[in-house]
Amino acid sequence: MVILEQMNGKIAHLINIAFIGISFFISLLLFQHGFLLKRVELVSRSSCSDVVSHDACWFPSQYQRVVIILIDALRYDFVAPSRSQYNDSKKEYSGHFSTITRLLNDHKESAVLMHFRADAPTTTMQRLKAITTGSLPTFIDVSSNFASTAILEDNWIDEIVATNRSIVMLGDDTWISLYPKQFKRKYHLPSFDINDLHTVDQMISDNLFDELVKSDWTVLIAHFLGVDHCGHKYGPNHPEMSKKLKQMNEILAKVVDSLDNNTLLLVMGDHGMTENGDHGGDEPLETDAALFLFAKRKLIFAEPPESVSQVDIVPTISLLLDSPIPYSNIGTLIDCTIVPEHRDLAISSNVEQMMRYGRTIVAETQLPELDSLIRSFENNGNVENSIDYMRRLQELLRASWTEFNSSFMRIGFLSLLDAILSVYDSLCTGNISFTSLVFRSGLFFIQISIFLIGDDEYYVAILDFLLSFSLIIRLVRAARTLFLFTSTIWEFAVFCMIIAHASSFLSNSYIIFESSVIRFLTQTVVAIAFWQSFSNWNHNTRRQSKSWQRFLIFIMIILLLRLGIFFEKCREEQGDACEATIFSQSFSHIPHSPLKIIRFMFGIAVQIVAAYMATKFLQNYPSEIWTSTLIFPTTVASIASWLSLWLPENTTNYFAPFSLGTAQIVYGLSFINLLIISFRAARIGKFWNQNSCAISYLVCISFVLFLILGDGLAFSFLSLITIIFLIPFIIDDEYYQIILIVFLSSHGFFSLSHQPTFSSIPWQAAFIGVPGNFAIQIVPGALVIAHIFASQIITCVALPMLVMQQNYQQSGLSHWTYKLILFHSLKALSVCIMAAIHRRHLMVWKIFAPKFIFESLSLCVVCFTLLITNCIFWKLVVPPSLDLTS
Repeated sequence: MVILEQMNGKIAHLINIAFIGISFFISLLLFQHGFLLKRVELVSRSSCSDVVSHDACWFPSQYQRVVIILIDALRYDFVAPSRSQYNDSKKEYSGHFSTITRLLNDHKESAVLMHFRADAPTTTMQRLKAITTGSLPTFIDVSSNFASTAILEDNWIDEIVATNRSIVMLGDDTWISLYPKQFKRKYHLPSFDINDLHTVDQMISDNLFDELVKSDWTVLIAHFLGVDHCGHKYGPNHPEMSKKLKQMNEILAKVVDSLDNNTLLLVMGDHGMTENGDHGGDEPLETDAALFLFAKRKLIFAEPPESVSQVDIVPTISLLLDSPIPYSNIGTLIDCTIVPEHRDLAISSNVEQMMRYGRTIVAETQLPELDSLIRSFENNGNVENSIDYMRRLQELLRASWTEFNSSFMRIGFLSLLDAILSVYDSLCTGNISFTSLVFRSGLFFIQISIFLIGDDEYYVAILDFLLSFSLIIRLVRAARTLFLFTSTIWEFAVFCMIIAHASSFLSNSYIIFESSVIRFLTQTVVAIAFWQSFSNWNHNTRRQSKSWQRFLIFIMIILLLRLGIFFEKCREEQGDACEATIFSQSFSHIPHSPLKIIRFMFGIAVQIVAAYMATKFLQNYPSEIWTSTLIFPTTVASIASWLSLWLPENTTNYFAPFSLGTAQIVYGLSFINLLIISFRAARIGKFWNQNSCAISYLVCISFVLFLILGDGLAFSFLSLITIIFLIPFIIDDEYYQIILIVFLSSHGFFSLSHQPTFSSIPWQAAFIGVPGNFAIQIVPGALVIAHIFASQIITCVALPMLVMQQNYQQSGLSHWTYKLILFHSLKALSVCIMAAIHRRHLMVWKIFAPKFIFESLSLCVVCFTLLITNCIFWKLVVPPSLDLTS
């Protein structure tokens, strides 16, 4: 009964930590539901009856068939003619599409090349939606890129099928998930194995030319993936890219030869890629795809535009094939492809379709500016100003989707604030009341209900009341404890640095250069904490003799922090202020050179040194014989996995089992080691005998992260671990240690070559020890998360070791956990404030929204890792002096 009433035991704290993590997750989920844009898809559809036409459905057909060659990530400068300003002969990706160059020179009225501007997010699924529906997927759709669902909105695929014509698809299976029943024949393979450059393309090549000679289809789609995968694996400026583009050119030449006079050829890219081969954001290189049109009769009847939007292809394909323009299309016809005698009819059809959609939007959103434009055109519109009108209408329709749900943002923010005060309450009192857990459980159900059912005023009002009630109580309790705190001026200054860092998220410039900000703040905290500890040592004669050793350690930490700059990844907005080094590049992107060999050998040497140091250190603890024994085979397997990166592309398939097997050995040995550590941690009776177990835990997780991070980041990661180990030797105070751990996790994020941008996500981590197109997608997803948030994970994993080395009788693992979560949650609170304030900012989707997502995920990773750590070391959760159950 005492335990039930007091709830001070270990299990109570574990339940509370789990509840806190869930609270933060739900709070951020609710906030993003109101902040990250979502567009309601209309189920209305166009039909032939919408337009009165005696000889056609909507418009006289100019072509009987269309062949679409979609080359994933085909950037414009990949196909730019040799004399173009976009062609750089020094680049591996330049000058390989001789077929397109020849057709542009020999058939000026039948061939045209244009910039094909993609809208962010530049991920394949969102781009396929855009070029088939004519609408713009909103920001939140990026999370669906690996879980595509069937499109319900009107699209030209369905419209062609509805008019009793057929479509054949070859290539990327994303088309099948979007259009599962629409294709007459489909040849598809999974698309997310970026290490496989040839399987999908070879399958297309084997079947494409057999399909071209058949006459039972109207549209043929061939979606090649090799260029995109080559970009991810090697980057665009690599010999393998040259080979892949030459292969595409050869296939294209054969396709051109097989065309008849009634077939239109479209060659397009769904997006581009950065110089690192990534995509997903809105950098110019990511959005600048290519569009090439060709027919064996006259195709161009007016001066073609230099650039078109990807959604513009939708009304163009629809009218050229005499198909209804999809209901929700906002694309504008590429009118240079329309014969002069039908141009007015084509433009008016496009205008009427967009006006009809605009009226629907006005009825739902009550946008006065959009309504005024529609009325103005109805009164004064004509064909001559139709193009300009459609462009303006397109802009307003884009703006109509930038609506935020303030109710969800408010309750998400209040929920987050309530969760933070809950952590503070647990930290100050140390008591976990049964009533509090019951109340929070009820709150969970209401929060989840609102998230699932949508913006229901009744549930929102209830949640507003409950959160306000809870916040008032927690604020009153927090105010009482705040007056009891006493702190030195330096402790207050260090806390202000946490607040300053969180507040800096309100500025896009500080976010862009956050790596420099966090490095400065981390070094400053180290200096302040060291000075305070040094002052205490001067009053302790027994410690004065080792002051010079501690000073050397302090210098070493400052130096290691400074060296992190050589491993930082640059982001586009930094311009010339950042210069990437060879360590921040993916191994396969680096051309073969002595520097590449030096980097690889240096990475191997670092891991060997780390293994040697860990083995020697653990040999001081006879009880850790298992961990010290497993370090050597784990290191060998990890280095062997890195060695597989040197294999030539044409031998990759043969040695894939070796590459996968060595990485899986690391995972297997580490998992066995973790089970042993967990078993020992649960059986050790004395509180202070778990120090060796805590160190083994840190070593075990470290070597898994060494493998995932790769050879280039080995030194930076070892530096981070070294700093964590050295902290207790120069800093005595628990408060300073916790603050420094928080700053180190943020510093490590950047020094391990990450940036809060989608184009910098290390997708290659998903395939370390995991075969391509692995059925359980959570596994490769977890590996990517582990790579991105390796610094957050390792700092949380190090917490038991720091608790043990502090030797505080009154401060258990839960106490440190609450402090760490509290300081991390302040950053999450700040990004929510930032997102709410800057939701109309010009850079909201380029800078602020990605920062919100990365910081939110960081907090979730911290909470999850701390929960696992507390479960393993559950005997450390409460110190002996407060353990009522011991």
